[in-house]
Amino acid sequence: MNKKNIYKKRLAMLKQDITKKYTNQNFLNARLKDDYTAQIDVILNDDFPIFDTLAPKKYGMLNPSIYQYIDEQIYFIPSEYDVTINFVGKTLSPLERQQIEKAIQEHYNLQVYDKVDDIKRNRWLGIFLLIFGIIALGLYFFMTISNHNLIVLEIISIVGTFSIWEAVDCWLIQGHERRVSLHNALQMAHLKITFDEANETK
Repeated sequence: MNKKNIYKKRLAMLKQDITKKYTNQNFLNARLKDDYTAQIDVILNDDFPIFDTLAPKKYGMLNPSIYQYIDEQIYFIPSEYDVTINFVGKTLSPLERQQIEKAIQEHYNLQVYDKVDDIKRNRWLGIFLLIFGIIALGLYFFMTISNHNLIVLEIISIVGTFSIWEAVDCWLIQGHERRVSLHNALQMAHLKITFDEANETK
């Protein structure tokens, strides 16, 4: 049995036995509230450091494990759904709550503006590559009239074609991927933070 057949067999087994049980929709439904917002519970144990031990306490930066857990959970929730992060596990002081909310807002807002800047850079790069490609191909057609150096003409033709292709890639493929990333970042930037002390874990 070749590798292709093994791959197909494993994929078929996965669809039959697992995919029906573990889908994004099932993951979402298990966390969906009556108001159609998804809730992610973050359980804080007494021995778990909430804030990053390497960061100055004044800044209140959260433990990177919290961000990692939130990112992993939200990955399976479509970006059109609002998300609530519910901290459970121990009683927090008003200052700690404020620091947590501020840290999460700053963390994910920074990602939004980074995505926006990335989209702008990609757009300008596409414009530059398109103009450069058009100029190169124009120079190629002009030089074919008076220049018989085939190597130079071939290089100019390749450079011009490659530039235009990369410009299209910037707008269509990379542009789409960057917009999706921005939508996901906007979802994260609008997280609602709650603290459910009534369900403290022992």
